[in-house]
Amino acid sequence: MKKFLTSAAIVAALASVASAAPYVLPAPAPGALIPYDNQPMWGLDAVYTIAGESHTPDVYGARLSFNLYNSGEDSVRHQFSLNATPQYGEEKFADDEKGELFMLPLTAGYDLNLEITDDILFYAGGKAGYAFSHVVAKAMDEKATDDDGGFTYSVGAGLKYQASEAVMLKAGYEFGRTYIGHGDNKFIYTGHSILVGASVQF
Repeated sequence: MKKFLTSAAIVAALASVASAAPYVLPAPAPGALIPYDNQPMWGLDAVYTIAGESHTPDVYGARLSFNLYNSGEDSVRHQFSLNATPQYGEEKFADDEKGELFMLPLTAGYDLNLEITDDILFYAGGKAGYAFSHVVAKAMDEKATDDDGGFTYSVGAGLKYQASEAVMLKAGYEFGRTYIGHGDNKFIYTGHSILVGASVQF
C-alpha cells in the first residue's frame, strides 16, 4: 500500500510539471531552408515563337529551367534561372522549296516578381546565353545543311499564379533575338514568344 501511494505521488507530480511546461514550436534544423532563402524549383514551359520576318519559320518547343526563387511573403521577390529551350520549325516557300530550323538556346536569366495579390504575381525579366542552331534548306532534289550558333537574348513579362506552396503556374510573352553565324554569313532570328508553364519546388 505504501509503495502504491509513493508511485501515485510521483505520477501526479510529473503530470503537474508537464501541464505547466509551455509548448514551443520546433526551430528549423541547422541548414534548413526558410521561405526567405532561395528555394530550388524546376520549371517546364511550352513555348511558341512567331518569327519577326516572313521568310523565317515560326518555331515551337519546350523550356526546361532550374530556378532559385525567393518565396518569402515580400511584395518584391527575386528569381534566378538556368534554361534550355529546344525549338523546331519549318517554312514552305514554294512547292519545291522548304526551310527547317532547329535552335537550342542555353541561357541564364533573372525575373523580378511583384506581388499583386497573395497568389498572383507580375514578373518581368531577361535571359542571355548561347544558342546552337541547325538549318536545313531543301530545293528541288537538293539539300543543304548548316550547323552554327551564336549569342541570344530575350526580355519579357507576364503573370504567375501560386497554385500551392510548391506549385507555380505561369503565362507570359518574350521578345528575343538570336545571332546565328559570323561575318557575312550571320543570320539574325527575331522572335515573339508566348509561354505557358509551371514550376515545382523541391
